[in-house]
Amino acid sequence: MFGGKADGEAARRKEASLLSRLMATTRPFCFLRLGDMELVYLLAEQYKRLDEIEFGDGPISGTQGYANAGLSAKHAERLRRAYEEADYVDFHEKNWPNQHLVPRLNLRRPSGSHSNPTPETSLLFLPWTETEFKNYCQNRKVGFAGAEARLLELLSQTAEFKGAAKDYWPEEAEVFYHQARNDGRDLDANLDLVKEDLREFVIRHKLDTLFLSLGGGAKILAYELSRELGICCFDFGAMIRAFTYSGCDGNRVARSPHSPFLFRIPFETHMGALEEAFPNLTPAELLAKAHGQLLLEVLKKQIGWTFASWEFDFSRENVSAFRRAFKEYCQRYGKLFNSSSATKTERAGFLHFCGTHGLTLEGQLFLMVFRAKGLIRRCLGHGSQSQSVCPQ
Repeated sequence: MFGGKADGEAARRKEASLLSRLMATTRPFCFLRLGDMELVYLLAEQYKRLDEIEFGDGPISGTQGYANAGLSAKHAERLRRAYEEADYVDFHEKNWPNQHLVPRLNLRRPSGSHSNPTPETSLLFLPWTETEFKNYCQNRKVGFAGAEARLLELLSQTAEFKGAAKDYWPEEAEVFYHQARNDGRDLDANLDLVKEDLREFVIRHKLDTLFLSLGGGAKILAYELSRELGICCFDFGAMIRAFTYSGCDGNRVARSPHSPFLFRIPFETHMGALEEAFPNLTPAELLAKAHGQLLLEVLKKQIGWTFASWEFDFSRENVSAFRRAFKEYCQRYGKLFNSSSATKTERAGFLHFCGTHGLTLEGQLFLMVFRAKGLIRRCLGHGSQSQSVCPQ
């Protein structure tokens, strides 16, 4: 979906270095990315079809990916203005839907503004985080805001994170965290309240740079707050999930549509922090988060790159990590498996995945029973149809 990392890597790293220089020398400054969800939203606005856009928080599913921009039609003008006036926009053409749809988008960008010069230099937030983030943040006051901010704060205090992230995490920065109102849910209704929370967060800590991960809302708020507060705002998006090694967005209980990778965090470490960061999850929601985390173990991985939720790699390393995590999962959450109809439904989806890919014996047995029941239903249905056409 995103092409190969090696394709254009040198050019992306060069552009990432330029971005760092712009961020260091320009105030206010706003870096935005045009994700496929925001692109679809802007095209729908352009062609008067915003009534077809989804913006809810989505289903409970630890095995299925789900995403949207999180914005209703009422925010269209603000989103368009943000993309037209931001200092740097990455149009993400290496994401194949964008490659085909970006040419259809009409944006009035002023002369002198920056954007990725070629499709190969898009997805700039990936190499920038891998190679520039640590040095840029050193000796600065930086803030992380989003639905995963509390999770990142908790994980960053663990020995596992400190060991795994040492090549990427700034040890000399002053880092502050702001968990988005209502854990980032109901963003459409709460957007301006979230903005005022962020304004107070930036002012209280005298932040130089704000890394914002809030879906489509981040684009609007990053642009507006950069101008109003004279700071640098970076549309960080999924990279906060790379640092937390998360399989699900913080504001959703479905798998994330894609997952950037920097390093692994053990399942027990991640889930311990997640339970503390999100103490009000229902049993079914907690299981879905755990399942999303388990599936992350067998997703394709390359440091500094991202893969879509369906791009799996059942390599020895990934399957070994899955099985270690699965053992902890059974011990930690076994009591939830049959605690309600919702947990049974969520568990069934996970077992079906495990059976389909031969990951667990229980999953394989579940799949055999599932297929047998399906065969019986088809046979009974065929028999009923045969009887119905017989003469009386």
